[in-house]
Amino acid sequence: MSNTAAMAGSAVGSSAEHLTLMLLCQLVVILAFSRIVSWVSTRFLGQTAVAGEILAGLLLGPSLIGALFPDLSHALFVPETRPIFVGLAQLGLILLMLQIGMEFQVTPGRGRDGRAVALISLTGIITPFALGYATAPFFWRELGMDPDQGLLAFRLFFAIAMSITAIPILGRIFMELGLSHTRTASLVIGSAAIDDICGWMLLGLVAAIVAANFDMVMFLARIAAVALFVAVMLALVRPFLSRWVAGRMAKEGGTLDTTTIAGLLLVLLGAAIITSKLGIFAIIGGFIVGHCLQNDRAFVAQWKMRVGGLVQVLLLPLFFAYTGLRTDVGSLSASGWGLCALVCLVAFAGKFGGAYLACRALGESHRQAATVGVAMNTRALMELIVLNIGYDMGVLPKPMFSMLVVMAIVSTFMATPLIRWLMASERVSPELTRARLAGLSAE
Repeated sequence: MSNTAAMAGSAVGSSAEHLTLMLLCQLVVILAFSRIVSWVSTRFLGQTAVAGEILAGLLLGPSLIGALFPDLSHALFVPETRPIFVGLAQLGLILLMLQIGMEFQVTPGRGRDGRAVALISLTGIITPFALGYATAPFFWRELGMDPDQGLLAFRLFFAIAMSITAIPILGRIFMELGLSHTRTASLVIGSAAIDDICGWMLLGLVAAIVAANFDMVMFLARIAAVALFVAVMLALVRPFLSRWVAGRMAKEGGTLDTTTIAGLLLVLLGAAIITSKLGIFAIIGGFIVGHCLQNDRAFVAQWKMRVGGLVQVLLLPLFFAYTGLRTDVGSLSASGWGLCALVCLVAFAGKFGGAYLACRALGESHRQAATVGVAMNTRALMELIVLNIGYDMGVLPKPMFSMLVVMAIVSTFMATPLIRWLMASERVSPELTRARLAGLSAE
């Protein structure tokens, strides 16, 4: 009996060590490949680092590396490590959504600029949503799907995918190009922030509808539960957290200690569990907790310094690789690429067109309106989060998932060179830009 137990324990230990070894190999490959592609993208393609990381995730999957070296890819990304890999990627997303929630400070201002932000954000989400909802049946039919099953859920998610703007990468683009001081940057960031808040609300609403299987009673019950949770977080948890964090930081001389980080992680994970149980995904819980903590900018700076680096350098590339491993653009036929081009056309027409027309209606110049349209059309990370949710819920067929990932990457890579060209006359000196970026990195 003792020999049997010893053999079983040895087998378990060996299995655990093998899983650890495979996971470590995956992490080394993902991080090294992400750094290389990111460096190439920033050095030679004029892109931001995160744009390169998104591209690295796509290239690491079956779209390139998996196609060129299938045996190596299968040997590295073994099925046994998939649950661990997915878990780490999702944990990274929850932590990232916490940071995004901390950054969403919508201050559109007053007067002409305030009205401009309101109109741009309104048209920037209504126009692409309506266009996506209207064209979704065509794409559903072209994919050969049953028109009597799943179409409504697909239409809703496709419309949301058309409506997303990537505010985190936009802020970075304007900083890196020395344009953060401009009125255009202010208009874009304010409009994108409102758009994405509306987008996350719509995403939670649609996720609740789909999770309730279009049962109106169940849907209303879920929405009531979510509304109650948000109300409790904002009315009760937010003031308590604010006082507790401020007190802890004052006690520690303005720094964030490990006890405070541990306490906040418990709150974060608890909120993620609740929103997951409510059917609107764990990442929404992260966003809500981040929103509760956004007013204490000293805390936000400390959190980004103590925790944010790990999320950006380790966990975020894992999410991009996770998305890339699910995307196979090589499987698209000639007609599939034609359909992908149409998806891009609908996405760009709705987002760029809505923002551009709003700016022109406000009396902005053609160049200014085009700049805002290009910026609002940038999808990047935020789009990938939405697409993975739709894919996990079984709403987005795999070919459409791949097409939308391509659309997100193309829109992201278009943004930096076009904004640089359209706003060339407003850029500040490279020296000042580097100083501002250094200050941003220190925050």
